[in-house]
Amino acid sequence: MNHRLKTRIFKILSIFPDGLGYSLYHLLQDIGSKQTFEDKIKSTKLSYTTICRILEKNNLSLENMKIAELGSGWLPILPYQLILEGKARKVDTYDINEHYNTKEIKEVNDYYSNSETFEIESRAKYPLHKTLTYFPKTSICDGNLDDVDLVVSRFVLEHVPVESIIEMHEFFNCALMSGSYILHLISPSDHRSYTDSSLSLQDFLKYSQEDWDDIQTKFDYHNRLRLPQYLEIFKGDFEIISLEHSAINTNTEEYKKFSELAIHEDFSKFNEQELMAGSINILLKKK
Repeated sequence: MNHRLKTRIFKILSIFPDGLGYSLYHLLQDIGSKQTFEDKIKSTKLSYTTICRILEKNNLSLENMKIAELGSGWLPILPYQLILEGKARKVDTYDINEHYNTKEIKEVNDYYSNSETFEIESRAKYPLHKTLTYFPKTSICDGNLDDVDLVVSRFVLEHVPVESIIEMHEFFNCALMSGSYILHLISPSDHRSYTDSSLSLQDFLKYSQEDWDDIQTKFDYHNRLRLPQYLEIFKGDFEIISLEHSAINTNTEEYKKFSELAIHEDFSKFNEQELMAGSINILLKKK
């Protein structure tokens, strides 16, 4: 779908009350998605593999960990991979929205039903693995993280206002045990470019905050934070154990698109690498 058409549709949905607006949003996402269920499994497995690799590089393992997932998304695929493949002890998943639905939960449960340790418990609205607890319409700041070993997020932080990111990490600093970890996978690029190849991955950096706020909605919110801004938020209370991000390649079409952008003055203090840094993976440790 053309990003301009999508924006117009989201603007219309924003007019409706939240209940109706999100119901229509879910319907449109379901109709418009080109991803098969198998695609979703493979995509999430790539993230799971990245999580395992980063932990192993730092002599850590998912086994027997209690994990809090920040942002449940649409399906419990990552929690199931953490539990069934990583052998995590327990996963609590928090989301300020409620995107799960019974039809897709059944599809995920059926897919993993042959796993040796797969055991369903019917709690509340959704039947989920017995060691997975879903907290919809709940801020993680209202959760109990007393015995959590690892907080993990997958492509969530870029959709969170900076004030909320700061608030969450202040809460993590108070609530987590010393020596606990936080692992964020962040996608800081303009997501409109994923469906419109004419756009640069940094296209949204040409707008002022006022103009960008006029374009985006609650359904496609992106904070546009650059790498140094994330690091500034994290470094006060946490030790940065591992940091990965994509590097500039000036011999690519993507760099050519970027170099043709008139970057707004709001981002003038950042160099090219800081502006273009994508696929940010960062592991933090509670001091």
